[in-house]
Amino acid sequence: MLAQEIEHLNRDTPEDRRVKEAVIMEKADPNKLRTDDDSDDNDEYEDDLAVRDPELFKITESNRQIIIEDMPAVEETKPGKQFRRPLELVFSEPPVTITETNRIIVTMTYGNSTVHTTKKSRKYLMAYDGGEESKYAMHWAMGTMLRSGDEVHVVGVINLEEDVDDMDEDEKKRLWQEMDRNSKTLISNVRTVLGDMLLYNIKIALYTIAGQTKEALLNVISETPLTMVVCGSRDRGSLKGMLMGSVSTFLVHNSPVPVSVVRPQKTEKKSKKKLTAAQKLSQSVRNGQLKVDEAEGAVPSINGHDGI
Repeated sequence: MLAQEIEHLNRDTPEDRRVKEAVIMEKADPNKLRTDDDSDDNDEYEDDLAVRDPELFKITESNRQIIIEDMPAVEETKPGKQFRRPLELVFSEPPVTITETNRIIVTMTYGNSTVHTTKKSRKYLMAYDGGEESKYAMHWAMGTMLRSGDEVHVVGVINLEEDVDDMDEDEKKRLWQEMDRNSKTLISNVRTVLGDMLLYNIKIALYTIAGQTKEALLNVISETPLTMVVCGSRDRGSLKGMLMGSVSTFLVHNSPVPVSVVRPQKTEKKSKKKLTAAQKLSQSVRNGQLKVDEAEGAVPSINGHDGI
């Protein structure tokens, strides 16, 4: 019965005879690795993109790296040339340090250049507690918002329940050691993030403060002309008592300048459900899990199954 249904498909008609016969051309398999034994004098295909299409090669290579203008190439004659790092992209040494009873302020610059100058300068303050959320927020802000000529203020606070003046000498010594340790850690983290960026004339001020976290941050924000404050959403970092969740909420409601709360992107959880192989269609019909309705008097199709 099936052969009768498809018999007309195999009939040769005048219309079919008007179709030109296909011509099969032999070409090298593009997915096959070429060896010396496969070389052919008649093969005119050039495998080197730099020779075959110089313009496309130039565009492809430019998308792989940041082209630094006005800098000599290390190897000008070879394709895929690498460029030297600009000499200006370094931190000023030594950094300027100001110490007070309850704070350490370190200032420095990055990428000092008389060529890459800007007219406008934006100023950002980043609250930092040493936790993953605040590290992500600082990295995101420096990599996304920062432009050449901008100014960065990074503030870390060691929360205290009592005033520094009321401490004895031993407590003040331990506090100073903790402040000094946190200040060096903050300097190292900021250098790590900014050191990989192609930015010029960045002014940096790093604050390590001992006191009430919310009040200390708000005082720095009020004393400094800022464009925006950036902080993490929630986290308790290495700085004692500095909980970013409550701090960010406080800053949103009390800061005189706009506050940007940065949240890391959530990763989708992998499903723990095990996948099972689907049953064959005929088996599902036999088990009664699938019912097939056929119209009364309909002609069976070529995919019809007799005896089901």
